Amino acid sequence: MTEIDRALEEGSLALVGEFSSLRVANEYALVVLAMNLDCWLRMEAQGPCYALYAEAPFQVAIEEEFRLYTEEQSLPAERRLEIPLYGSGIELFLLWAMALVFVFMNQTEAMVEDYCSSSLGLFERGEWYRPATSLFLHADGPHLVGNLLIGGIFCVFVSHTLGPLLGWIAILASGTFGNIVTSWLHYPEAFKSLGASTATFGALGLLVGSSVWLAWHARSMRRLGGAVLPVIAGAILLGWFGAGGGDPSSRVDVLAHVMGFAAGAILGLAIALRRGNAEVAE
Repeated sequence: MTEIDRALEEGSLALVGEFSSLRVANEYALVVLAMNLDCWLRMEAQGPCYALYAEAPFQVAIEEEFRLYTEEQSLPAERRLEIPLYGSGIELFLLWAMALVFVFMNQTEAMVEDYCSSSLGLFERGEWYRPATSLFLHADGPHLVGNLLIGGIFCVFVSHTLGPLLGWIAILASGTFGNIVTSWLHYPEAFKSLGASTATFGALGLLVGSSVWLAWHARSMRRLGGAVLPVIAGAILLGWFGAGGGDPSSRVDVLAHVMGFAAGAILGLAIALRRGNAEVAE
């Protein structure tokens, strides 16, 4: 008796698929592996040539994933466009991190006053650089470290999805536009804010926007998983950071976070849509 037969008898393994083609069997084995689960492929003497086994507790989940995968593969080719996977852009992240640390080490109260995001500075004095320069300023060390650690993770994901250069341009653009809209919503109140977290939430929005387009294009609820996870992460971050005002003395500006997220989602959707149309045209 083989180990697979013994495991089947004990109930720890279950048959999840039978295939007449080794190529198709390997294809579905990759689906199981993509679920971060183990699987075993064996050539059978009778019936379909290749049997695929997996851990019994996950049999129902695997069969449902197979159903969704089969349904997705039956779609017309033009509706199965994939967003390509790019490099991590770690070099650009390190450059960004060094810039934030350098600015923080040389930051003064006068610099914060002159370069933080300011509703009055923006709309009364025309200081349009403020929404961008405020992304490089931080209230204290923990504020900076939090943005580097948490923001770095999502920024790397954006680089993987959109490409390092375009991804970082989109991240900074989302943070900048989020700050502009936040200042506009507060005006004529004397509102000020600083920090890179608007760009962090912009990165989350970019991931959501591109995933929503991919799910809509494929007409697949399965693809919405890529959009749901960043939304959940954003909700967790909002709950973690708490609620507060946008004054530089307060590290929390929930409205700016939401506006950065919204700007990123719109921009991510626009980029994915443009790339998708370009692929169809080709």
